[in-house]
Amino acid sequence: MIQNSGTKSALRVLAILLVIILTGCDSIQVGEPFTCRTDTKYFLTPGLSFTIDSVSDYRCPKDVICIWGGDVDLYFKIRQDLATIDTVLRMSGGPYLFGDYSFSIIEVNPLRNHDQEVEQDDYRIKVLIQKD
Repeated sequence: MIQNSGTKSALRVLAILLVIILTGCDSIQVGEPFTCRTDTKYFLTPGLSFTIDSVSDYRCPKDVICIWGGDVDLYFKIRQDLATIDTVLRMSGGPYLFGDYSFSIIEVNPLRNHDQEVEQDDYRIKVLIQKD
């Protein structure tokens, strides 16, 4: 069987695009808690996705006794069809409503020591998204 070079090139491009799509974003199960990280795109539906751009951690370090426990700000980018919403979700707040979905931040790890700095890539955020 002989294939022309145009068909081979098109198949190569299609295979490369498929690999990029499959490795560049994660799909989630609505109604089940899951752990996500910064700078990763998560899809709820083909037209609705979100990314956590960054984490600002104001919690009391685990090796210090504090009067106030602190909080965590999560900078989300939510995309629905052609619209984009940049917003801040607090770990102590919520659930936060976006369209037909509610977002709850369950846990943010790691909890640092007073002399420790946590890189953005090291944070793991446990989120629960439910369809209302």
